Amino acid sequence: MAMAFTEKVDAAEPTHKLVTRNLPDVKDWDETGWVTVENQATGILMDYGTAVHLQLDPKHNQFDTVRSELTRVENSERIFVGSGREFRASLPENRALVESLLEISSDDTDAWTDRTFYVDEFAILAEQSWIYRSVPHEPHIREINASEHEGLIEELDEMMAQLRGTAVVPFDGLASWTVGGIKYELRWDSLYRSFEENSVSYDVERLEQVTALCPENCLRLDWRSKSEESLLRRTIWRILDSETAAPPTQVDLPAGEAGEKIFAAFQQLHDDLDYEYEIHCSSRS
Repeated sequence: MAMAFTEKVDAAEPTHKLVTRNLPDVKDWDETGWVTVENQATGILMDYGTAVHLQLDPKHNQFDTVRSELTRVENSERIFVGSGREFRASLPENRALVESLLEISSDDTDAWTDRTFYVDEFAILAEQSWIYRSVPHEPHIREINASEHEGLIEELDEMMAQLRGTAVVPFDGLASWTVGGIKYELRWDSLYRSFEENSVSYDVERLEQVTALCPENCLRLDWRSKSEESLLRRTIWRILDSETAAPPTQVDLPAGEAGEKIFAAFQQLHDDLDYEYEIHCSSRS
């Protein structure tokens, strides 16, 4: 599901996104689970906002409460494109109700279903500009507009520093560069490579070591063998995307400071999201 705003709200481009790795044995409601992380971030984001807009499915257990306590947004004032049941919560007056809609407790299946599927989308606004927007059943749509809110990202970073496998990252990725006609982009979960009309992405989870070969202006990348991947993933690669199964073992960098910044981006990704790959800087023997 794509999320789009109507002309009733400033449709500024996102500056950052909230990301959470799917760590083994971490449940959604655990401290580092994607629901709990988003709720903690939402607590900070609401401090900067004046209202929350929600699109709610009538199947939600608190739908009647929302309908009686929040303002139903008229068609002409809706901020979500295609919205059918949009409500406006004022901040801070209705903050407790918003928090109750987003909160789930351990093993509460009904609350998890409400939170994941029956809160269709929500956005935090500051007057007529947006700060945060989310589609709960699409965890990749957790976007932040911090362009007019000094200190917001720093505050979120401080909170995220206490949590494994989660971070706020630049919306456009951590680094991008072009060498020899090949374009690379380092995103929070993948290394994206494109040449002419061909493009492919490689899962950062598979990285075992990143080594900057300093005089040669390149990175040596060691990846987990495809034989160690699940049968399902190997089948998908074989049928749909065989190039993804064979990531590059060497990536050229631009010379000087630009290349150093790219290596630093791999270091930042490692530190902020707790990836297990090792990272080194050395000369080729």
